[in-house]
Amino acid sequence: MNTNIYFIIGGVAIAFIIYMVVLQNMMKKRKAQQLENFNSNHSGNPLTEEQKRLLTFGAILFYHRGEKILGISPEGNLDVITYGLKQQWEISNSEEAKETLNDLLMLQRSTEFEPLFQQSSPELSKIQKNIAKGLGLDLAIVEQTKSAFAWDICRAVSLAKWCYWCGYITETETFSIMEQAAKTANQLGQNWTDYTVSFLLGRTIQGFDLDDVIITTKQILHSQNPALRKMEDIDVYQKYSFK
Repeated sequence: MNTNIYFIIGGVAIAFIIYMVVLQNMMKKRKAQQLENFNSNHSGNPLTEEQKRLLTFGAILFYHRGEKILGISPEGNLDVITYGLKQQWEISNSEEAKETLNDLLMLQRSTEFEPLFQQSSPELSKIQKNIAKGLGLDLAIVEQTKSAFAWDICRAVSLAKWCYWCGYITETETFSIMEQAAKTANQLGQNWTDYTVSFLLGRTIQGFDLDDVIITTKQILHSQNPALRKMEDIDVYQKYSFK
């Protein structure tokens, strides 16, 4: 009886191992196919310095999500990206992608926050103080930022790359969107510090926890590597001008 149980357990274990090996191979093949599909629509040209500057406007979210800050090619499983676009953004095709990206470029969400900056309030004051503390800035510097425009702009740049990866927009369209985003940021913002504060204001006002992103945002702003690690392109704000 005991021997039979051991044989059953052993058989189940072997079957599980075989299943995992087969699953892993299937995932590798699917990832390779996805990358092949992406490459068929990707020029393969090295990024220009201007394209790198445009990507810098999405640096906060790229770094926060563990993506290459100045990378344009997919690195992980695109099924996860496709799922994220559908669940978080309700994007599952080209038309929906372009509509959402246009809304971000038009600053639809951050514009709704503008009345909050017209007069001081305890809620806004608390957010500003927390941002100043988290970024290591004087409160007076944070209080100079009177708009949450970067919340939409940073997401537009970040989302454009995801939509490009999934084939919803072309490479040319991707950098055109990023160019429009950077142009709007240049019109409304002063520098990378102002841009960073603006992003955090919008994100926090919308209801996200500041603690979730403040450490990585501070590292980007001050070009600080995390402890015991050296991150590639952590110094993009030093490399590329805001305007």
